[in-house]
Amino acid sequence: MAHSRKTPRRPGATRRRALLAAALLSSGIVLAQGTALNLDIPAQPLDKALNALARQSGAQIVFVTDVAAGLRAPALHGPLTVEQALQRLLAGSGLTVQANGTNTFTVIRDREGGTALAPVTVTAAADRSGTTEGTGSYTQTGPSGAATGLGLSLRETPQSLTVMTRQRMDDFRLETLTDVMEQTPGITVVRQGSHIGYQARGTNVNLQTEGNQQLTSGYSYFTSTHFTLDSMVDVDRIEVLKGSNGLLVGKGNTGATINLVRKRPTREFRARVGASAGSWDNYSANADIGGPLNEAGTVRGRVAAAVSDGESFRDYEKNESRTLFGTVEYDLTPDTVLAAGLTYRERDVRGLAMWTNITAYSVNDPMQFLGWQSRSHNPGASWSGYEQESTNIFARLEHRFTNGWTSKVQLAHESIEIPELLLGDSGDDFDTATRYLNTENRNSSIIADLKGPVQLFGRTHDVLLGAGASKANSEFDSNRFGYSQHEQEQAYIYAAGNFSLADPLKLLTGIRLTRYKSSNETLYDSSGYNESGVLTPYAGLVFDVSKNISLYGSYASIFQPQSNQDEQGRTLDPREGLSYEIGAKGEFFDKRLNASISHFWIRTDNEPEATGARTPSGGTAYRAVMGASRRGYELELSGELARNWQVQGGYTMNSSNLSNAGSNPKHQFKLGSTYSFSGSNILRGLTVGAATRWQSRTTAFASDGWYGSNVVEQPSYWVLDLMARYQINDQLSISANINNAFDKKYYAYVVDGYEGLGYTWGAPRSFNVSARYDF
Repeated sequence: MAHSRKTPRRPGATRRRALLAAALLSSGIVLAQGTALNLDIPAQPLDKALNALARQSGAQIVFVTDVAAGLRAPALHGPLTVEQALQRLLAGSGLTVQANGTNTFTVIRDREGGTALAPVTVTAAADRSGTTEGTGSYTQTGPSGAATGLGLSLRETPQSLTVMTRQRMDDFRLETLTDVMEQTPGITVVRQGSHIGYQARGTNVNLQTEGNQQLTSGYSYFTSTHFTLDSMVDVDRIEVLKGSNGLLVGKGNTGATINLVRKRPTREFRARVGASAGSWDNYSANADIGGPLNEAGTVRGRVAAAVSDGESFRDYEKNESRTLFGTVEYDLTPDTVLAAGLTYRERDVRGLAMWTNITAYSVNDPMQFLGWQSRSHNPGASWSGYEQESTNIFARLEHRFTNGWTSKVQLAHESIEIPELLLGDSGDDFDTATRYLNTENRNSSIIADLKGPVQLFGRTHDVLLGAGASKANSEFDSNRFGYSQHEQEQAYIYAAGNFSLADPLKLLTGIRLTRYKSSNETLYDSSGYNESGVLTPYAGLVFDVSKNISLYGSYASIFQPQSNQDEQGRTLDPREGLSYEIGAKGEFFDKRLNASISHFWIRTDNEPEATGARTPSGGTAYRAVMGASRRGYELELSGELARNWQVQGGYTMNSSNLSNAGSNPKHQFKLGSTYSFSGSNILRGLTVGAATRWQSRTTAFASDGWYGSNVVEQPSYWVLDLMARYQINDQLSISANINNAFDKKYYAYVVDGYEGLGYTWGAPRSFNVSARYDF
């Protein structure tokens, strides 16, 4: 309950209306001073944040309206005392607070006198969930378990870790997973017509949702359609861990692991609606509402939805999508939370150019140049496309023990169905289409872990024990390839620890034991293989040079089974992806800014090489050798450079000895930044920003000289995006975004494909205007 009253003016005082704002918990409970509270306050105008703090804490907070006018406060999440929360809300505002007895505080200007609170060192104030929504920040403000499953800050993680926050996505209208990856440092978005893939450090990536691996289909057609165009309306942040991640992934790729973390129900009522219109008749709308479902707040829910309908810069390419997300949390006890929810998606795509590039030199006549096509040219047939329906159901049970230990069990099941996928080149008749019928992809997983502190040799360490299992199945019928079914299973146990060797030195180590099996059945043959007892170790050292800067080194591994056999018919050991990394990380301005520099090198062992002999069954025999090696370095910056100035981006250099390395840029730079005007400035409420991407030259040619000296080349290029948002009042804002502001003509990808040397155009300049209303 909040109440207010006017205060009488003092003689000679500046004319203003004074308001004493005090809010009390309806329960009337008064907490002892210094008690930590589990706060959940979004970023918002300062006066509203102070009232929210009063409601959640039961404290009386008195302030004059004028002193808070035009000021915004950051989000608060996690355990904080009232004193700590006030310091966070008032940091950099020119205001201070005066304690007037137990649970009563007055906010005043520094120049008006008054006693400021003594400096408070916050040790348990970090948001344990790592939520980025409402922080207004471009950096991770809470812990992440992306590398080991243990809650580590960016500085404490001995691998390169990029976090794309909710604010970063909202400011630049990054509405799909591909939109986000386009602006994620170190990620290369591979486009071949409508096909989309992601690479990091010269190789493919792994995809997870809250640690549950999204095992992909046996055919890249479906891998591309399943996830790359998904709406991010249900996502709080995206964590991208560079390098191998076998400790948490097991079987996978060495490039990176992309982990999507969902939004959660809020403890206070929040709601918003938005709508947008843009180039090529693109229209969208979204809504998001959450809050307590009972008076005590022990049951909380959230629903978010998004719809979009639009065309593309390519002729006759269209995309319609609908997403519905819902989740509920229930506090079974003060220390036990049960959560469940689902995400339902529908998508209809037409004018699909899957794996179909625009051909410059055809395999049918490799010396003849076919001429350049316009950016609007669609190499796919107008009737090609698909309808997709997916349902992802998840549940999570968490318990916090009194000794600081926590346990968690989470389950997920996803079903993706495509009744008919039609593929064809432009000019093809409908009767010649390649049809994939009754495509189904199902992913199921369960993960259980137990983690907490242990005392050893007079020091406190953190350990984690876990186990899990996953299963993926994909199947389809095709008029060209017949029936096909692919199945993969993993069962595993793992352990990790963060050991304090000395005050400045931490050892992070872990190991995973995986049993893996797969089977493949087609019209022509069937195959399968089992791997039991595959070990993927992990190790890292972090040395704190100061309280803000750390040096680190790490080793990580991952495996990829193979069916190749040697001359005796024995299956070769799984490929091993080994990642090594050294670097330095820093966090500044009360952890509001993170910076890192790293050098990495990767090698793959047990790559198959043909021996020229035959297996007992008559197949080609192979031997295992050391394969491709890659090395490079990365620099990254994320967070608040100064009050109201957010920045996030990085530079990546990646060098590889792969023969096709030229089709991926060796050098890459991405940077996004915004500045919000505040105070009494005439521009108050305006936020402006820019995001730029640069990459070095890429080329496509046949290494065997099939095309002579012919080559398709994309010189180095820049692309610039612009944004502006105006906060009309506390509820309503309007935004404008321009992508590729200078209308740069460039190839998004060049490739030596099965049709010949080809290219795919990058998107030309586009515009979007939108409005958002927060209740």
